[in-house]
Amino acid sequence: MNSNLKAITLAIGICSVSALTACESVPAMRKSTAWQGQTPISASYLWGTLEAEIPPGIRTESVLMAAKAELLRQGHVIEKDTISPQGGKLLALSQPGAPYSRIHINTSTQPSGGVKLTINIDPDSESRTRLVLDAIIAQLNI
Repeated sequence: MNSNLKAITLAIGICSVSALTACESVPAMRKSTAWQGQTPISASYLWGTLEAEIPPGIRTESVLMAAKAELLRQGHVIEKDTISPQGGKLLALSQPGAPYSRIHINTSTQPSGGVKLTINIDPDSESRTRLVLDAIIAQLNI
């Protein structure tokens, strides 16, 4: 085999292995599930979104109002919010100079009676997203 062809084949092989390794090591591609402090709430993080279910007994509106109150307390600007008994959405913009630009929060009532809560921060940050969930849970006194 020609030495140039061997070098090209080797380079392609190395690049392919590097690309596969890089793809497998991206944390956002693996689902991460953890309990939120001392609460009965488990939250899963995948593809930049944290998903949790607030236990039955707490209304969807209460979850969004707690999220809004906490984000305002932290100095965010609420760009958009819609609240109903079935669910709602909240978009908060961060302060200038913050390591993220916006927080999206969605809620929906579940058949179990709980509230499905999803939080996404742009750019993705699992630790920051979990801190937002912790703050919402604290506002709800769970």
